[in-house]
Amino acid sequence: MPHSLKPIIISFIICLWLGLTTQLSHAQMNDSYTVQAGDTLTLIALRYNLAMIDIALANQLPYPYLIYPGQTLILPGILPPTPTPIFTGYSASPLMQPPTNLTPATTGQVKLHTIQMGETLFSIATLYGVSMPDLMQANGLTNPDILQMGQILEIPSNLPAEPTTLPEPFSSIYFSEAVIMQGHTLVVKVNLSQVARLSGVFNGTRLFFTGSGQQKWVIVAVDAMTPPDSYAVQFTATMPDGRDMTTYRNITVTSGGYGTEDIQLEEGRETLLDPETSQAEWELLTKLWSQITPRPLWQGTFNYPVNMTTSGMTSFFGTRRSYNASPIVSFHSGVDFSGGASTPIFAPAAGRVVLADTLQVRGNVVLLDHGLGLFSGYWHQSRIMVEVGQEVAAGDLIGYVGDTGLVTGPHLHWEMRLNGLAVEPLQWTEQVIP
Repeated sequence: MPHSLKPIIISFIICLWLGLTTQLSHAQMNDSYTVQAGDTLTLIALRYNLAMIDIALANQLPYPYLIYPGQTLILPGILPPTPTPIFTGYSASPLMQPPTNLTPATTGQVKLHTIQMGETLFSIATLYGVSMPDLMQANGLTNPDILQMGQILEIPSNLPAEPTTLPEPFSSIYFSEAVIMQGHTLVVKVNLSQVARLSGVFNGTRLFFTGSGQQKWVIVAVDAMTPPDSYAVQFTATMPDGRDMTTYRNITVTSGGYGTEDIQLEEGRETLLDPETSQAEWELLTKLWSQITPRPLWQGTFNYPVNMTTSGMTSFFGTRRSYNASPIVSFHSGVDFSGGASTPIFAPAAGRVVLADTLQVRGNVVLLDHGLGLFSGYWHQSRIMVEVGQEVAAGDLIGYVGDTGLVTGPHLHWEMRLNGLAVEPLQWTEQVIP
């Protein structure tokens, strides 16, 4: 080979290699991603600068917290990934400034959405909780199947315009998510320019803020049956002189995509569905989880309440339910785990035992208070290993799996309540809240 041709050939090989590498990298960034061990949907979304809900909708994931190594996910976005995850949860300290990548609450009356790869008009309408006809009318669309990546859509809203500037003493308001699924927990952080007492209201529920000085935060339960729509969150700062200053921000609730299931009860147990049978039990639990311990007792993420190497999930949160082919009037308010009478149940986080007793519908139960209106319940146990008033740490034994109460077989029902509303427990195992 002539010596003069070697540099040309080497340059050609290098360019070819770089071109192939770029194509592979581009495909990995923009088209799909293979789930690796240790991945969560939250971390993948952060790594690729995407919203978790966009990935869930693009892949039609009914339970976005359940992904597995080797699974291929469509990535509905075109931005390059960050080298490492820049955020793995919300700061556990109420005194810290909100992370810079928390989504500020939307301002102004008009919401805009830029169409990304893999999106459809239906997924966008579902994302914002609006109807397809309203979305088409607002944007002058005649064919819902003709969309272009990068096209900007105006999202219609029936809410009045938000104030374009925050009144004193509000400096900033941050939502952990601008769009949140039914049944999930929202974190709101508020910075004030001066000390004031802060309160709020969301969808008819009072919000109890914590924190000190001029930095406040609150965890908000979004009911699993909340109709997809935009809702106003009201904030009121009571000044030292007694004056009230009020403002609000809008939050969009989208469908959780929950399925339905029919539960077939054994003969004789259907009497437990009688409202008169369960009313006293419901009133007892409601009284307990309506109490507010004014400080958080937990830290970090919650653990699973059972050993996941020997147990599995058999039913998921939010699933709409009927019993013995009856009309659907309720949803599954927790997560079910398989296991026999020898399967131990552990406290997933620090808390205080407020109930350890036998109930007719829920069987042998333990209820833990984690502070700030957050409770976790463990139904159908065979044996209870704690007593009322006992302080527990994460990992402490609290009981054993059983089949007491309204069940079709041995299992653990794990439920979490925030301000009396059932919320997705698996979110707490993945995110550090607040």
